[in-house]
Amino acid sequence: MRILDAICNFLAILAGTYLVVIMFGIVIQATLRSFNYSGSSHIFTFSEYGLLYIVMLASPWLVRLRGHVFIEMLTAALPTHFGRLFSRGVAVLCVVICLFLVWYSGATTLRAYHFGDADMRSLDMPKWMLLVSMPICFGLMALNFLRFVFGAETLHTGQAGVHE
Repeated sequence: MRILDAICNFLAILAGTYLVVIMFGIVIQATLRSFNYSGSSHIFTFSEYGLLYIVMLASPWLVRLRGHVFIEMLTAALPTHFGRLFSRGVAVLCVVICLFLVWYSGATTLRAYHFGDADMRSLDMPKWMLLVSMPICFGLMALNFLRFVFGAETLHTGQAGVHE
């Protein structure tokens, strides 16, 4: 589990770094345009690509921390034992969905690689390079959801309200 945690932490740091780079790129691009310079059209292309990468890279880390959005009203109303079973059932469903997405996005990534598909914008990017983060990160999310299936902690706390 320490290796999984280290990988998720590293990917979250990459996502945060990419977000900061995008911010500076947009500020630089806007500043250059204010002074009548054209700047680079690649900044917006990499910003668009970055939105996918940021979401995918940070998601396994958010799953591990239970940082995603969910509503605890139902689990708070259930008896403790049944609430834990329900929470583990939800985690199993999340694992199944993530594994389906690993399969589907993996097949799409391989198909794009074998056919040589490209995303053509200001720069031609092999499509598999855009998609490769999806099967990897959905796989990591599935592993993190498995923690809530078999681990001591459950996905839900069983307490309604905000706990931050």
